Amino acid sequence: MSDALGDPLVREYERRAEEAEASPVPVFLKIARVIVWIVYAIVLATAILLTLNFLLRLFGANSDNAFVVWVYRSTDRAMQPFRGIFPTHQLDDSSAALDFSVLFAALVYFIIALLIDVGLRWLTNRLRRQQHQTAALRQQADAATHDALAREQAAAHAAREAAAREYAARQAAADQYAIARAAADEAVSRQAARDQPPAGPTQPGANDPLPPPAG
Repeated sequence: MSDALGDPLVREYERRAEEAEASPVPVFLKIARVIVWIVYAIVLATAILLTLNFLLRLFGANSDNAFVVWVYRSTDRAMQPFRGIFPTHQLDDSSAALDFSVLFAALVYFIIALLIDVGLRWLTNRLRRQQHQTAALRQQADAATHDALAREQAAAHAAREAAAREYAARQAAADQYAIARAAADEAVSRQAARDQPPAGPTQPGANDPLPPPAG
């Protein structure tokens, strides 16, 4: 691995991957997404409660009911910027009322929730792109490291094969030399045997038997 990291290309890919992994942007995006999601949930809940407030007033709900009281109390603060924008119209002699200020407030909160939802989707997509880019850089770095290791292993294998071929060539040359040397020695021995003079005739000795007398 240390030899692979010595490759400039591998070092560059590793540097990019480490910078992307150490970047604080994904953390900030996650925190921002959580905050925006909480705000979105609060605004959407407020818009729903305002709509419910409008419907309860429209149908003349009993203002002494605990649930109705809770709805009116929960939307009281959200209604403060919108209170009195439009006049409230009583329907006949009943307690029903048509309060366009509440309806307008609900529409405004729904629009704000829609805009926050767009921002939330943008943050989510940005975070996914960031994570995908980081994963892609890490994959490229790992692939570059793997390729460098593969090249090193191929080079080492080729070097071993070259050394084996060189050793085999030297061994074959040594064998050829030994064969040639043996053939040369045998040829010299044969030549020496041919060049040696033959032995002369032997003289008769004293102990040799005499030839028979002539008739």
